Amino acid sequence: MGGRYEGKFFLEESLDFLYNIKDIECWGDTQTGRRKNMKKIVSIVAVVCLALGLAACGAKVKEEKGVAVLTMEQEALKTTMTLDAKGDTVTRITQDSVISTANLTEEQIQMVLTASEQAKSSYAEIKGIEYSLEQKDGEIVEKIVIPTDKDTLQAVIKAGLLPVTDSKAEKLSVKETKKALEAAGWKVEK
Repeated sequence: MGGRYEGKFFLEESLDFLYNIKDIECWGDTQTGRRKNMKKIVSIVAVVCLALGLAACGAKVKEEKGVAVLTMEQEALKTTMTLDAKGDTVTRITQDSVISTANLTEEQIQMVLTASEQAKSSYAEIKGIEYSLEQKDGEIVEKIVIPTDKDTLQAVIKAGLLPVTDSKAEKLSVKETKKALEAAGWKVEK
């Protein structure tokens, strides 16, 4: 060998090393016995590697839509918040707000629309957020979809559009979010 590269892969070098061990009795006395034992060991190592590889692939947590649904009603306003998640980590918040205009004056309706337009411009500054507002059939319907990846979540928190206890939060817990919203008066539907 003399210090030169012989073009062997790590596994081949390891096998050569193991074949040359003479002080361990379990290898047997013959070259054939050593090879049989090596084949067994290599087979076991290959099976373990395959099992670990399959376990790692199967361990991915799928995103579930609507793992939590909470509602709040105040006079003419009904808001529904739906949380999508992977495990206990919120991946998306969808907030649907419906305001009945049946008992509102034109001035009050205009105030709601003006406030909604201001909210729309605030959300528009943050990449990834979907905001829609429409007025139909005696209702004003607002929909906000907030993905909660690290960057979007930080931007929404910094803009003051999502009240959280930790201003440096990088993810939201479904369990803790439900608990906080319930304490704030939201009704847990799911």
